[in-house]
Amino acid sequence: MNPGAATSTKPGEAARPAPEGARRSHALEHITGALLRGEAMQVLDLGGIGQQTVDFVTGLGHRLYAEELLRSAEEAFPGIDEDTGPLDERAIEEFLERTIPFPNGSVSAVLAWDQFHYLPAALAEAVVQRLHRVMKPEGLLLALFHPESAGPQATLSSCRIIDAQNLLVRPRGATRRTRKFTPRTIERFLREFSSVKFFMTRDSVQEVIARR
Repeated sequence: MNPGAATSTKPGEAARPAPEGARRSHALEHITGALLRGEAMQVLDLGGIGQQTVDFVTGLGHRLYAEELLRSAEEAFPGIDEDTGPLDERAIEEFLERTIPFPNGSVSAVLAWDQFHYLPAALAEAVVQRLHRVMKPEGLLLALFHPESAGPQATLSSCRIIDAQNLLVRPRGATRRTRKFTPRTIERFLREFSSVKFFMTRDSVQEVIARR
């Protein structure tokens, strides 16, 4: 079990160890707090469908739309993992229309996980701009960034919500080329958001909450 893992509980149950790979997430607690305060929110998960996350979000009375952003990007732009050169702006716009099909100001929370690490810079910037546009004022975006010391490649992870405080992060057995993010470049990357809050985990993954 990761050293940052906590226990997983349900009302009326005694505390029990969280599943292997679980970790306490202070960024998730911010998202949970917003979900508990609002009614019938739209939540976007860019890490693909996960039943645990579905159960958690819908159990609080909200709607969840799941899109596996990296897989969709690889299908739309073959070879993006090999840096094949500039992407066509019209193709990027069509991709955004398909993958983030929401009216402006309609999404309350976005679970981006570490998806930005694996996208070419131009595509990642376009995705962030589109997310900013479709999010509601005061909406929250949760993102994970690998340590600055990480190599040029990283293993893909599956991120799922266990409960109000814990994430389940498990490797998916494949590696992809990654972009390097430092705190300063993260702030520039999320510059359109009104605030960016950092949380450092015990395994040095940078958790970030950006507020629309």
